[in-house]
Amino acid sequence: MNISDLSVFVYGTLKPGGRYWPKFCEGKVDEPIPARVKGQLYDMHLGFPGFRLDDEGWTYGHLLTFKTEEDFLRLDYLEGYDPDRPYSKNEYIRKRAQVYSTQGKPLGEVWIYEITDHMMEDCQATRIPSGNWKV
Repeated sequence: MNISDLSVFVYGTLKPGGRYWPKFCEGKVDEPIPARVKGQLYDMHLGFPGFRLDDEGWTYGHLLTFKTEEDFLRLDYLEGYDPDRPYSKNEYIRKRAQVYSTQGKPLGEVWIYEITDHMMEDCQATRIPSGNWKV
């Protein structure tokens, strides 16, 4: 397994079998690795989930490592994130987070997209207790 600056944890529509997997990930990443991170998963009631880092619970998904920076950075567009925009203008924020194997072994720090406060409020997000978004 090769964790790099092009590694990201995905928990929703970018997972294998998800709506955006074919366009954004298929053929562009190394073998997806089932994984988990500490935090809460939320239903945004728009056909996709949101995630918040915290020490409560687990969120399940996949660790993806992109083959090119260009393909990796396309995720920023999909997630409504621009590092040059103010927080209030982004839908998600790209952050670093510790990722774990499904058995709980630390694998390293990778990128993850965390939903912004205003998106949580605007969408009246509700917690997904299982921590697993069904694709």
